[in-house]
Amino acid sequence: MTASYLPSLVLSRVFIVLLTVNFLWFECVVSALSTPCIPRSFGFDSTVCVCNSTYCDYATPTPPIRTAQYVTYTSSMGGLRFEQSGGTLVTSAPPPSKTDARGGDNVITITREYSTDQAIMGFGGAFTDAAGINIKSLSNATQYLLMKSYFAPEGIAYSFGRVPIGGCDFSTHGYTYADAPNDPKLEKFNLSKEDFDYKIPLILQANRLRGEPLHLIGTAWSSPAWMKTNNALTGEGELKPQYYQLWAQYLIMFLDQYKKENLNFWALTTGNEPINGDLPSFLPFVPKFNSMGWLPKNAANWIANNLGPTLRASGHNATKILAIDDQRFVLPWWIEEVCIVNFF
Repeated sequence: MTASYLPSLVLSRVFIVLLTVNFLWFECVVSALSTPCIPRSFGFDSTVCVCNSTYCDYATPTPPIRTAQYVTYTSSMGGLRFEQSGGTLVTSAPPPSKTDARGGDNVITITREYSTDQAIMGFGGAFTDAAGINIKSLSNATQYLLMKSYFAPEGIAYSFGRVPIGGCDFSTHGYTYADAPNDPKLEKFNLSKEDFDYKIPLILQANRLRGEPLHLIGTAWSSPAWMKTNNALTGEGELKPQYYQLWAQYLIMFLDQYKKENLNFWALTTGNEPINGDLPSFLPFVPKFNSMGWLPKNAANWIANNLGPTLRASGHNATKILAIDDQRFVLPWWIEEVCIVNFF
């Protein structure tokens, strides 16, 4: 495999964009919430909305908007949560004065220039063990309303889901799917209890509530300890080069197992927070959870010669590859280093 595979890397960042448009004249302002927020304060500078087994707040669906009409949704620190309002723009406002009270120029000229830097593909959350444990601790009725508020069209309609491949920093213990030492054929590979108790059931429920599948992104925090240079799930350690291909096969086996549960992945990442596993162990802030380091040159080699070809030859060849998952402070350096590596 050559470096020609590298341009298929997708670097994805999600931004929350607040657009504010000010008009001089509004009229007929209305406000409505079909199920308003029941606020509760925990002593901080904002409030939360209470959701229980019989009630959750949902935003009013956006009505048809005719010419010169507008609809806004407002959330605020004061307690508003997706409160809908709207009205009609008035085009017959009196002309503004071209000078201010002191005779100065009161005209502002705005030149609109359109360009697209990034596309926002959607919003979502992570199906971690901690999320599953907490959600499953609720009654069935409360679980349903909570999941509905996240994934249903009348909720906030999440469209993406990040799925840890094995254990992560939101797990009760460190684990992978092949923890038995020295298993070069991955004969003991198995999904965990956490997958079947938490991740898979909740993802399937989210898909039902959405009416269509989520865009799932699979991310591994670490390979099995025996595949790593430090022989541990945590601390300073990278993947041993002799296991580059086996690690790619491990990830395909994960996709295979989830496909058996009717779950397909939109993308795989090259690994969670790759800088974590390259931090010297003596540093006080080194993560104590599953971590595996990837220097850019090594990651490029593995993607081009192992993960890319293996994914392409599998039954998951529509699955994308994302890199530098969730460590934006090393952008653009890390991804540029990956893409300039020459394998010819």
